Amino acid sequence: MSSTETPVEPDSSGIARLGRAIDTLISRIATSTVASLLAIAVTAFLAFIPGLTTLPPIDRDEPRFAQATHQMIETGNYLDIRFQDEARYKKPIGIYWLQSAAVWLTGTGPDAPIYIYRLPSFIGAIAAAMLTWWMTIAFGRPRAALLAGMLVATTILVGVEARLAKTDMVLLVTITAAHGALARAYLSADNKRSLKLAAIFWTALGASILIKGPVGVGAIACPVIVLSLVRGSFGWLRRLAPLPGVIWMALVVAPWFIGIGLASRGAFYQEALGKDLFQKVVSVQESHGAPPGAYALIFVFTFWPLAAYFLAGLSSILDRLRQPSILYAATAVIPYWVIVEAVPTKLPHYILPLFPLIAMATADAIDRGVINKASTHWFMRFLALAPALLPVALGVAGVAIAILLGDAMPILGTLILIAAAGVGLVSAKLFSRSTVASAVVAGLAAIVAYWGAFGVVLPGLQQTRLSERLVAAGHAAASCPSPALASAGFEEPSLVFVAGTAIQLIDGERAATFLSEGGCRVAFVERRQLAMFNGRADDLGLAPQERAVIEGYNINGGRRLEMHVFTLPEAKR
Repeated sequence: MSSTETPVEPDSSGIARLGRAIDTLISRIATSTVASLLAIAVTAFLAFIPGLTTLPPIDRDEPRFAQATHQMIETGNYLDIRFQDEARYKKPIGIYWLQSAAVWLTGTGPDAPIYIYRLPSFIGAIAAAMLTWWMTIAFGRPRAALLAGMLVATTILVGVEARLAKTDMVLLVTITAAHGALARAYLSADNKRSLKLAAIFWTALGASILIKGPVGVGAIACPVIVLSLVRGSFGWLRRLAPLPGVIWMALVVAPWFIGIGLASRGAFYQEALGKDLFQKVVSVQESHGAPPGAYALIFVFTFWPLAAYFLAGLSSILDRLRQPSILYAATAVIPYWVIVEAVPTKLPHYILPLFPLIAMATADAIDRGVINKASTHWFMRFLALAPALLPVALGVAGVAIAILLGDAMPILGTLILIAAAGVGLVSAKLFSRSTVASAVVAGLAAIVAYWGAFGVVLPGLQQTRLSERLVAAGHAAASCPSPALASAGFEEPSLVFVAGTAIQLIDGERAATFLSEGGCRVAFVERRQLAMFNGRADDLGLAPQERAVIEGYNINGGRRLEMHVFTLPEAKR
C-alpha cells in the first residue's frame, strides 16, 4: 500500500454489525447437521403454525378431502373414497390414509376438528424443508443447504399449502426425497448400486403415486431424461437399481390400485385418469384457466420473499449453469415449468414441486455472494424492499376486506403486519451489506407476517365462516342435541364437513318437504330459495318458524348470502 492510500475501515454501523453477527451465526449452525436440521425445523414450525388450528375449512378442495377421510373412519371402509353418497375418484388413497392416521393417533375420532386433518400437510411441510437441506447438502455446500431449507419454509405458497388438508404438501415431501436420492446418484463417481439410495428413490416415487398419481414420476422424469442426454448415457441410473426398484415401486402401489379397480369396476381409472388428469391437460377445468406465462407472472408473489433474491441472482445463476447444483436444478425446473405453463388448467400449487430446487439455486447464489447488489439501479432497490412490501399489502387488504364485509377491524393483525414490514425494512438495509443476513431477516419478516395474516386477520373474518355460523345457529334452534339438517341454496363442502355426512343438500321445495317428515329437523334456506320453500310449505299445510337469519360471504361464489334457519313448531314435529 502506498503512503497516500487511506485504509478502508470496516463498516461499524449497527446494521453492519447485525449483518456480520447473523452471517457468523448461520456459518456456525451450518457446520453441524443436527443444528442445521433443528434450525430448519424450528423455522418451518414457526412459519406454519399460525392459523393451523383457527382457520375455518377452506372451500372447496380441503373439506372435500377431509370429509372423505371422515367417512372412511365412520364406515371403516379404507379402500373406497366417497363424499356423501358420491364416489370421489379424482386422487388416489394416500392422503386419506395419512389423514385417517392423524385422526386415530390423536384419539379424536371422525368428528375431529379440521386442524387434525391438516396435520399430514403441516408435518409434511416441515419434512419438505428439511429434505430441501438433504437434497442441497449433496452438492457439498453446508451453508447453502441450511439457507435453502430455512428459506423454502418461509415462502408464502409453501405456508398456504402447509395449512390445508390436501395432497400437495405430502407430494412435495416424496418428490424432494426422490430428488435427494437422484442427485446423489448423479454426483457419484461410479455406477455401483446403492441399495440405500434405491430404496429411498423408489419408495418415494411409489408414495408419490399413491398421493397424486403420475405427477411425482413426471417431475422426476425431467432431470432423469435431460441429465442422461447431457451425459450421453443412462448408465448412471444403475446406482438406483432400476429393475428391482421398479418392481418394488409396483409392489407399493399395486395392492390399492388393483383393489379400487375391482371395487369401482374401473370407474376410478375413468375418473382419475380420463377426467381429472387428461381433461386438465387438454382443456380448462373448474374455471381454473390461464394463458402460458401465468406462473412466471405470479412467481414474485408465490415464492415471496425468496423470489427477490432469485431475481437478483438470476444472471449469476445462469452464468454458472454448468455448476452441478445449478445444472441439476435447471434440468428439473425448466422442462417441468414449460409443461405446466402449456397445460390449460392452472392452479398456483402446480409449480410447488419446483420450489426446493429454485431455493437450492437461490441459496447457492446467496452463499457465494454473487447476487447483484447494485443499489443504484431502481430494480435492485425494489427487490431489496420486497420483504417489507407484502406485509404492507396484506395489512391494507385485511382492512379493506373487513370494511367491505362489515367485519371488525383487524387492529391486532394490522399491527403485527406493520411490525413485519419493519423487519422487512431491516432486511432491505442489510441487502447491500450481507445477502445472507438479508435473506435470513427476510425469512423472519415472512414469519411475522404469517402470524399477522394467518394467525389473526384471516381467522377473525367472521363473515367468511358461514358454514360454522350456520351450523351453530341450527343447533341453537333445534330441540335436540343432534338435529337432522338440510340446506337449500348453500352447498359448499365445508358445510358438509362441519354439519356432518347426513346433511341433505337440496332445493327450497325439498327443504319444506324435509321439515314435513317430522322429528327434530332444521332447514337452512338461502334467500333466493325462499319463494319455492314457502310455496311448498303452504301446499303441505306447514307453518315453519324462522329462528335466525345468518348473513355471510361465500368466498367461492364470490357473493354475499342470506341464510334463513327454519324449524317447525313443537306441536308439528
